[in-house]
Amino acid sequence: MSQDFKQARFSTHEKLVGKLKSLSHGDDIKSLASFAKAYLGMYLDIDSELSPVERVSLLVDEDILDSIWAGFDAVLHGEDILSPEEIGRLFVKDERSSQGYIVLAAIDKVIADHSGKLEEVLTEDRLLESLVCFHYVDRNDLKNQWLDHLVQHRPQLVSSALLRFWQSISASGVERYPGFREILQKAEFSSVLKNIALPVLKNIPHLNRKLLPVLLQSAFQYVPHRDLFQACQFRLADDADMSVRQHVYWLGSAYLLAPVEYEAVLFDYVGRTREKALPLLNFVEQIIKNRKDCQLEVSANMLASLLYMIAPKFRPGRDRFGRLDDNVLKIVWLFNLLGQYADADGRQAILRLRKIRVMRLYSEFLDMAEQTQLDLR
Repeated sequence: MSQDFKQARFSTHEKLVGKLKSLSHGDDIKSLASFAKAYLGMYLDIDSELSPVERVSLLVDEDILDSIWAGFDAVLHGEDILSPEEIGRLFVKDERSSQGYIVLAAIDKVIADHSGKLEEVLTEDRLLESLVCFHYVDRNDLKNQWLDHLVQHRPQLVSSALLRFWQSISASGVERYPGFREILQKAEFSSVLKNIALPVLKNIPHLNRKLLPVLLQSAFQYVPHRDLFQACQFRLADDADMSVRQHVYWLGSAYLLAPVEYEAVLFDYVGRTREKALPLLNFVEQIIKNRKDCQLEVSANMLASLLYMIAPKFRPGRDRFGRLDDNVLKIVWLFNLLGQYADADGRQAILRLRKIRVMRLYSEFLDMAEQTQLDLR
């Protein structure tokens, strides 16, 4: 132990030795929070190779250490644990509750003391809901195995806590939702995503433009299409604050769910602009590729309409190595898929595209799609 640590330890002892009762009862929140941060690995000058308990033990003597653990436990089981809504309102103001650091450290310590038997520890719903939100606000070096356990065994509780947390943030006009990206992108959170997809789409209007298409793509898989279509109609009825991309994603979703009703609307909105055609291409390509999991019926006429809306905005030129760019490759994939429709509707769809002058840009790929249809007959 360095001389600096010895001096710091002595100073801490002198400051706290007369306040052990306050510490052990969980009343000295400020002191407990500083030890919780040490436990969580938030101090760069404490060796990260030490275990969480060793980090705290480095700072105090044994008698004070016992009071700290008692204080952690008192805060963990106190009556004033902040709710998801309260944690969200603090986050909006860029504030952190000292309580959050303490309960995160305390639950980890309790689990360790119970030899990792999570089912014996994770029993108080109100506490667990707040823990989930504190976890995403106050990131730390712990594995937080309790969260994995809750995601697997209590996905509804995790979902409910996060929805309340995010809605309190959304109500304040902030568009950052801690934990949202992780739940969208990690497969282990699929059980939570199933619960939150529709409520988020319906109740949180301002979603990051990069995350909205991912959520909508997931919703096609997890949400009954009738409910998803109603959410699209609701959002499109109040589109004044939407960005162009957000509008494209909502309108593209509505079209995929109700092509007859929304074909003309989508066509008029996309118009002649590449700005709208590009996000539409990227969005619908992903959903159509995943159409079986989404239980989405994709007709030949739907593909032809999408190709007419999108393809003319991208000239199918090749580079000096004969390669098409990524956007054109996605369009070609749609042409190839259209070739898989060898029935009368598929043949009619290709004839329809051939009659459109601007689609001559893609005559090579129309020929390929038509040949595929012939080969499949």
